[in-house]
Amino acid sequence: MAKKICIVGGEDVHKRIPLSKYLIDAGYNVTIIGSSKHKFPENTTYVSYSLNRNFAPFDDYKTLKWYKSFFTKNNFDLIHTFDTKPAFLVPLALRNTKTPISRTITGLGIIFNKESFSNFILRKFYFIFHRIIKKRVSKTIFQNSDNKNLFLDKNLMQDQNYDIIYSSGIELNNIKDKAIRIGNPFTFICVSRLIYEKGIINYLEAAKICRDNGYNFKFLLVGPLEENSSSLNEDILKNHAHLVEWLGQRNDILNVLSKSDAFVLPTFYGEGFPRVLLEAAAVGLPIISTNVTGVREFGKHQKDFLLIEPKNSKILAETMIILASDKQLCDTLAEDALNQVEEFSLEKISNQYIAIFDSLIKKQ
Repeated sequence: MAKKICIVGGEDVHKRIPLSKYLIDAGYNVTIIGSSKHKFPENTTYVSYSLNRNFAPFDDYKTLKWYKSFFTKNNFDLIHTFDTKPAFLVPLALRNTKTPISRTITGLGIIFNKESFSNFILRKFYFIFHRIIKKRVSKTIFQNSDNKNLFLDKNLMQDQNYDIIYSSGIELNNIKDKAIRIGNPFTFICVSRLIYEKGIINYLEAAKICRDNGYNFKFLLVGPLEENSSSLNEDILKNHAHLVEWLGQRNDILNVLSKSDAFVLPTFYGEGFPRVLLEAAAVGLPIISTNVTGVREFGKHQKDFLLIEPKNSKILAETMIILASDKQLCDTLAEDALNQVEEFSLEKISNQYIAIFDSLIKKQ
């Protein structure tokens, strides 16, 4: 009999479709619930529901009631969550049930990166909720050691009741085209959600520094603008349009990456493990990123990629200039990153998840 698993997420839950294919091949019956608008494969049951990613107590209460109703009517051998709120809302809703619940902590998010009184309060609530439900969670999976250490230090989970799986994996078999890297002009690309904490302003400022120093590089910026503040907004992007070409949200990320010469991710956000690093490495791009949680787990500085300190536009520009001026360095970094990304193949990552899921169901 097929093992029944329910994967719970939010608006990007469609990113779990590749994992679900491996689960199905391993004998699982997969149900996915989330707020994504994407089309799901026929062999996966998809159920849409409402999930507010922001602080919204009334909406969260309605989501809790929805979870209780849904899981009362639908039985599973295992429930696994992949998003910030479901990681504590699902166990909270199902505190008096016995179905094993596991979760992947995909990062800590903006409340741990932007200092404000409201975020200070939200962190307190975050800790409280995770302490309340920690005994109800059968397994917590982290994508980096820093997040694991925080959960241990703050007593947010039962000791030793965790695993680390670096990244969500990437299906390397689907990536055929590699970057040619002609370098005429040398093209840098940054792919990210456009929020201040992703280092977007540093990317814009670094582009200006390069241009002011006589370097005629091309700069591309890809991703949806998710912030409208004094720190980052559409007017700021327009004011830098002569330096950086903003392509908006794209569905052909691999294609755009393959037409570039180097990838840049100047984030200081609370990353879990940025998938875009794997995509850039898989198409054969040298990478510049920041020495922060979730990024440094990809590999070694000056071997697999170049790591710089975050929030420093000057150092970012200087590193760009060095990279663009050294073809041998570009080639070496690209080749090493291409080899390193094999460690994060979706097949390897999926097998790690399947082993954990099988163990949890067997214990139950």
